Amino acid sequence: MSTAVLESNLLLARNVLSVALPVPLPLIEQGVFLFFGIPTFQLQLTIPITEVEPGLEFGRATFTGKIEDDAILILTGNGRLNRKEDTFRIESVSIRLEALAETARADFIVSTIRAALVLAEQMHVQIPSLRVDLTARFSESLLEISQTLRRRQIDYRVMVIERTIEHEFQLPPDISGDEVRDITLAYRAITEHSFLWPIDSIELQLPATQEWADKISRIKQETSVPIGPDPFRLELFGHKFDLGQRGIIVQDAVIDNYEIACKQISQGGGQEVPVIIRSTSGQARYDFFGVPDPPTTLWNQNIQRLVELESQLDAALVNRYHALAASTLEGLTEEERIAITARPELDEKAF
Repeated sequence: MSTAVLESNLLLARNVLSVALPVPLPLIEQGVFLFFGIPTFQLQLTIPITEVEPGLEFGRATFTGKIEDDAILILTGNGRLNRKEDTFRIESVSIRLEALAETARADFIVSTIRAALVLAEQMHVQIPSLRVDLTARFSESLLEISQTLRRRQIDYRVMVIERTIEHEFQLPPDISGDEVRDITLAYRAITEHSFLWPIDSIELQLPATQEWADKISRIKQETSVPIGPDPFRLELFGHKFDLGQRGIIVQDAVIDNYEIACKQISQGGGQEVPVIIRSTSGQARYDFFGVPDPPTTLWNQNIQRLVELESQLDAALVNRYHALAASTLEGLTEEERIAITARPELDEKAF
């Protein structure tokens, strides 16, 4: 399964509480900031404003701010101009988040803020020098939120890998399932060193000698078969890097081609014979040795704050799913609820 950047980073809120803006807007000066608060997650962002487009006569005012050196936030207030009072009242708000580079860090910032916005009860924006003060709430489908959080997790893992191997990747818009697997493998090798990993079978090339004929007979009796450790090198987004040495212990192992392989190895001659070792449970333990360590301090304070939102964002998404499930049962009698939520009893021949 692949993951892709969402095509549109535009969020729209139609129910907005806002004070009336003065007309014309005050001229922007250096050092003007947008104060961005999301109380649900105790998140406060101070974003320097780089541009103001006061198109009040066209029913909108747009404010652009820069987040670190990685992304921009474009806030557009749409509303009505009151020429009698020389005011502009915002009735709806849109926010667009754009990464300034094709990097995991930029995408992580965009994904995190986007997820926080749509999972929060509300967000509060102030630009004191321009007299902007508004509160809004955004919404998005649970599927889109889940996709955003999945991409955010991948971005974070790539960031950890980058800091460890001291190389910054250029991310493609679409990350393939194989690349997601390799990202996960590298991340776990760096952060865990030893872990279970899904595996089907491994093909070994063993020399046809009497020594290996004796060894393969012993291996057949074992349920866990150790392989290696051997130097392990991985390629990700066109860049190759070393992850020390990897040892594999195939669990619940069987030799698929035992009879043929044993016969060929016993004949001698020294040529290599393929031996296929399969895990009946579909897993092996990977043990990594000599993996490079990530730096003690991975992120600056701003990125660290976004990283720490992980559990809160996950909990908020789970709550949304629970609320959706509860809403489907609303209005039903207790008897109807029991009938819907009861586990089905299948005939033993059903599958």
